[in-house]
Amino acid sequence: MLRATFRGLIAHKVRLALTALAIALGVAFMSGSFVFTASLTHSLDSLISEAGTGTDIVVQHQAPAGGFGAGSGSRQTMAASVLGRIRALPDVAAAGGVTGHAQLLGRNGKALPGQFTVATSWPGQAPFQAIYTRRAGRPPAGPGQVMIDRASAQAGHFGVGDSITILLAGQARVFTISGITGYGSASSYAGGSLAMFSLSTAQQLLGATGRYDAIGVKAATGVSAQQLRDQVARILPPGLTALTSASAAATQESQLNSQLSILTTFFLVFAAVALFVGAFVIWNTFSIMIGQRTRELALLRTLGAARSQVFGSVLAEAGAVGTVAALAGAGLGVALSKGLLAALSSFGVSLPVAGLVVPPGRLALAAGAGLAITLVAAVAPAHRATRVAPVQALRDAETSPASFSPRRLAAGLVVVTAGVGLVLAGLSTGAGVTVTGAGALLSFVGVTVLGPLAARPLARVIGFPLTRLPGRTGVLARGNTMRDPKRTSATAAALMIGLALIVAASVMVDSSKTMLNRQIAVASKTSFYVQAASADIGLTPRLAAVLAAQPGVRAVTEVRATDATVAGAAHKNVDGVAPAVIGSFTDLGVTSGSVAALSSGDLLVSRAVAAGRGWRVGDEVRVQFGSFGISRLRIGGIFANVGPLSDYLLSNATLTSHSGRAVDSVDLVRAAPAARGSIRRALARYPGAQLMDEAAFARSRSATLANLLNLITAMLVLAIIIALLGIVNTLALSVVERTRELGLLRAIGMRRGQLAQMVAAESVIIAVIVAVLGAALGLALGAALADAFTRAHQATIAIPAAQIAVYIAAAALAGVLAAIAPARRAARLSMLAAIAAE
Repeated sequence: MLRATFRGLIAHKVRLALTALAIALGVAFMSGSFVFTASLTHSLDSLISEAGTGTDIVVQHQAPAGGFGAGSGSRQTMAASVLGRIRALPDVAAAGGVTGHAQLLGRNGKALPGQFTVATSWPGQAPFQAIYTRRAGRPPAGPGQVMIDRASAQAGHFGVGDSITILLAGQARVFTISGITGYGSASSYAGGSLAMFSLSTAQQLLGATGRYDAIGVKAATGVSAQQLRDQVARILPPGLTALTSASAAATQESQLNSQLSILTTFFLVFAAVALFVGAFVIWNTFSIMIGQRTRELALLRTLGAARSQVFGSVLAEAGAVGTVAALAGAGLGVALSKGLLAALSSFGVSLPVAGLVVPPGRLALAAGAGLAITLVAAVAPAHRATRVAPVQALRDAETSPASFSPRRLAAGLVVVTAGVGLVLAGLSTGAGVTVTGAGALLSFVGVTVLGPLAARPLARVIGFPLTRLPGRTGVLARGNTMRDPKRTSATAAALMIGLALIVAASVMVDSSKTMLNRQIAVASKTSFYVQAASADIGLTPRLAAVLAAQPGVRAVTEVRATDATVAGAAHKNVDGVAPAVIGSFTDLGVTSGSVAALSSGDLLVSRAVAAGRGWRVGDEVRVQFGSFGISRLRIGGIFANVGPLSDYLLSNATLTSHSGRAVDSVDLVRAAPAARGSIRRALARYPGAQLMDEAAFARSRSATLANLLNLITAMLVLAIIIALLGIVNTLALSVVERTRELGLLRAIGMRRGQLAQMVAAESVIIAVIVAVLGAALGLALGAALADAFTRAHQATIAIPAAQIAVYIAAAALAGVLAAIAPARRAARLSMLAAIAAE
């Protein structure tokens, strides 16, 4: 049996290679995700460890538990007197610093590469300068000087003594480059840019005159970091904490790893989709091969092979294919990890990956998952092989016509109903991604179970226009796809899943964008929006006065925004507004309480959030603003219309005091249409500000959703490629299975081109079945997702018809292209050899 298994592998090496490639790609995606995240984690951990070079103790405000990722983007500052107390300790060196955000511009006025720029102060004492390596020039010494990172200098072709424009709070400032530096072993800071100023200049530019947001302390020789920490902790005022640099680094590493787990999960979801699609390809391939080898298996039974031996031989083949595929996929994953980094960079996510780290344990896990899925997918065909009776060795294998199966209909409906129920439960009750994903998986399985019942009537209808092809090639293609609806359905299932997921994502994203646009259109009374090009940098509050002075401008109000954890929900936008005038720029539609409550430090909450949380006016809400700690804010009002704002509103003064956010995110402008020109001229000195009308502002609000859709589509391309391999495999196996039939067709006059046309027509029918089923399933799943995500504000389901039409056309075209190789193979068959084939 082992020899027979080995010979079977050699005899079917090409088709098994295609099957192995399908599973290898899925394993590659999973292992690539592991390599990418391990490499990123290692790079960030190394960067964090290097950041403590020359520092034994870090003094900063004590962040409450869970503060990471809930912050305002600002760090709470401390008085200069704290630095004086620390320096009074015997035998210590201490230096205070401030850190903020800026943006370096190239000579063309555009931002230099790097997702962010850290603006910070140059440490005045030698121990704390060790992290800044390979320096050229001198440290910044005056208000007009700056030191930049080596990577930015190379990207912008800057040298010491050159002038460079830097955006600070949206306003352009020109500085002279006094020096260029590396950061530890890298040429830049965590993949971003670095702008260093003298301490007094940085404090003035970042709005922290005479204050620090962190103090580094270096111990004298012979004093341990722990001893120094205890000494420093005793003299600190309440609210401040002293951490050893090792402890601070460990905390940051833990927090970063927690955040990176989200990225890992994101990639692994698509890897799971790819493996799921690959499982369909394996199952279909082995099912067809078992059907073709009926006589061979029957002869083995006649020669004494037991059912268990037949079962084992099929699984052994699958195991061999799975092992080769898993090992190849694990190797391909190392190369694919670089592709994942490039994909994220193309969508504006720049990450500091210094070099590849290959985690053997996780690669083994990915390979094991690929092998396991291969074996599981082959179990059903292997079991089917055991049912081949010895007497079947005496007759040719024939495809028995499939009849309508009530049991299949009932089973499919039960599985689909259970899947839809889980999807709805996961979305409506907040049960999480696991429940929703399990529901989607069951839905796909249920549709696949029902597929054969729909395949024959669909093939009949879709194939009808092809019956007019010359030489009756269309009639034959239509008959072939109708003859075995199980095979037709199984071939279409893999590509159907990929198309359904893309259509579902398109519907969900388009519905969310439509909801955002509708919110702004219904509530906003604003003529123009002046928005910060970088959310981190923001706009200087002085800009609002400049805009208000322009001809044709009637009124301007500032809106500030920060990120916070609200009642345990992380990453919620909280906006700051001017209570006295915000009502003239957008119709909030207050349903209870009043806007005036903002002036008293109260919080306004949207009706959608309040209803979901069961909140009422007077309730207290726990809001955490990063290192600024936890605030308990009273709900002073509930409003119906979010408009251009967020679900949570505070006054600008309250927002700044609780979060440290002192720059604006957007200025709302009420003006005559003719004022556009004067506003544009006023913004010439503020390249970090963007002038938008309502439509452009709505597009900017939904830009993240558009990027997300593009990224999801790019990730799903791999699943679609695997599905196309399945179509190629099925058609190739079909050509082998029908060798004698094709030879007879050639004998009665069918030309080579007509034979290829017939195979291509079969692929067209399968591809259109994919388009119909995939689009229908995707629309249903997308509508459920859209309803769940938009229901809180206003249930919105928008169908991007043109976009979906493009996806359907692309799927159909891909199916046709998949038929090229099998069609050419069919055309090259020798007529006499085909007639003589067994």
